Amino acid sequence: MAVSKKIRWQRLLSKLSYLHEENEYVQSIVKDGAIDFNEHYIDFCKRMNFDIDNLNEQNADRIRKMYGLDSPGEDVETTTKALADMHQQIVKYMEPPVYSTSPEQAEETTDEYQMTQDEQEMYDSFNKLFRKIAMELHPDRLDPNLSTEERKKRISKFNDARAALDKKQYFILLEMAKEFNIKSPRNYAQQIRWMKKEIDKLDSSIDAGKKTYNYAFSECDTEEEKDGVVKRFMHHLFGINFP
Repeated sequence: MAVSKKIRWQRLLSKLSYLHEENEYVQSIVKDGAIDFNEHYIDFCKRMNFDIDNLNEQNADRIRKMYGLDSPGEDVETTTKALADMHQQIVKYMEPPVYSTSPEQAEETTDEYQMTQDEQEMYDSFNKLFRKIAMELHPDRLDPNLSTEERKKRISKFNDARAALDKKQYFILLEMAKEFNIKSPRNYAQQIRWMKKEIDKLDSSIDAGKKTYNYAFSECDTEEEKDGVVKRFMHHLFGINFP
């Protein structure tokens, strides 16, 4: 591999590892912040004498259109239930959710998605790497003279490696290969293409997470800032203008 390509490969690998950690952090904030934001939202409505149920009912059409709840031929009862279910989630978003039929999402939501030849070749090469790692870390192959602590560590890493293959988080396998001095796949051109796609997806996921009300709420330091986030949410959802 040319020196310039090796440097590019290593930089992309480092960036991918960082973005994966950053994405996990952002998504955990989005998830964990839901309760705090919702509690503050309810408290704010009480302080301002807003009836949430009435607001939902009065703005039902607006909310349905905003979140794509209307379907042709759908009866009122079904739509109402969908609206109620959706309202449990909408506090997460600063913008209406974007629906996509990209191959990546299709792969997550249906068994019918077929990997491209490039994706299949990538998976096959890292499946082979996983097997090499398993030779070092599989519980049945561990040196019986290892300490209990070291055995637990290696078994944990084996489980991490298996999960990384299942989730196609190949950079984790590359890091393990380096740690245990295992020869990694040499399909660098494919890896670089894959890394760039993964970086784009992680960038999008991080950006989307940081645009949620939950994340914005978690960044607030004062009650005034928290009220400001709730006001933006209510303007977005109900069209209410605050002074």
